[in-house]
Amino acid sequence: MSAPPFGIPVSTSLAIAIVLAAVSLGFLAARAVRRAAHEGVRHGAANLFRLLAGRLAGHVAADSLLDAARETHSSAFWGAIEAITHTLRRRERLELARSLARSRHLVAERRALRLFEAPERSELAARRLGLLPTARSRRALRHALARGPEAVRLAAARSLARHRDLAALRWLLANPSLLASRPIPALSGLLRAFGPGARATLIRALEQGVAEPRLECAILDALGLSRCRSARERIERCLRGGKLEVRIAAARALGRLGMGESIPSLLPALADEAWAVRAQSAHALGRLRATPAVEALAARVADRSWWVRHHAAYALVALGSEGRDALCDVVVNSPDGFAREMAREALDRGAARRSA
Repeated sequence: MSAPPFGIPVSTSLAIAIVLAAVSLGFLAARAVRRAAHEGVRHGAANLFRLLAGRLAGHVAADSLLDAARETHSSAFWGAIEAITHTLRRRERLELARSLARSRHLVAERRALRLFEAPERSELAARRLGLLPTARSRRALRHALARGPEAVRLAAARSLARHRDLAALRWLLANPSLLASRPIPALSGLLRAFGPGARATLIRALEQGVAEPRLECAILDALGLSRCRSARERIERCLRGGKLEVRIAAARALGRLGMGESIPSLLPALADEAWAVRAQSAHALGRLRATPAVEALAARVADRSWWVRHHAAYALVALGSEGRDALCDVVVNSPDGFAREMAREALDRGAARRSA
């Protein structure tokens, strides 16, 4: 028999081939095991999902659901819980939480959250405990909110918001350092997640004073986006006497409230020393269809700031024929070339929208 190429003995070649075949078989076997495990988890999640839905419909007893949950893999359990809770009303989530309060899976997540051994694992536990609002889970989340690493504390805050835990909201407002570095839209979303019952707490915080301007802006945004009409007077005070970023947020919030009663407060803000406040006030007056503001808005079309000119001109378009007449007057009579250009642009855009 001739020697194999490169001078490798036959016995060595055979040994290498056997090793490679064993490695390949091991890889294929491991992949098959992973695939089977994945299929098992998916099947377990689907089966538990059906039982959860049956429990809500009154077809499955609480003890039967708890027994099935005990036999379900943790990944399948939380997959099913996450899938179903996104479709449920709060009352239904509370019903499931009561049925599963003694589940080993909740016990394991509360233990992981208390230990803080791995931040990623604790953060996951905080998110999971937000899906099923139980008293024990709420206590574990409050502990994490007060003492955990920043990422875990933020996850706990979001879960407590899902629980509508107003005590946790009051703690956050009293300890703004946790939230100081977060973007204002993210803070606003967190505050709104506490639900309609949180609005009185947010208004009270504004009345008592908020030390962190970013948090104050987030409160104003949350109240405006929630269209909390009872906050109007407090927001107007922020527009008159707040710091720059607070005045901007207050003008934006008043526009979102949709209340014509805010027009007298927004009109003086068109003369604010900060262009961003003037621009937001003009935009808000356009949203409110504030016809008493036509003259003041027309004057702002000649503002030195492009954004103020833009928002004032487009606000006038939103006011209908009276606003368009004011823009036409700017085009014909204004000595400011920038004002004439902005007025023509707004009129053309408005005409295009009406004909579309």
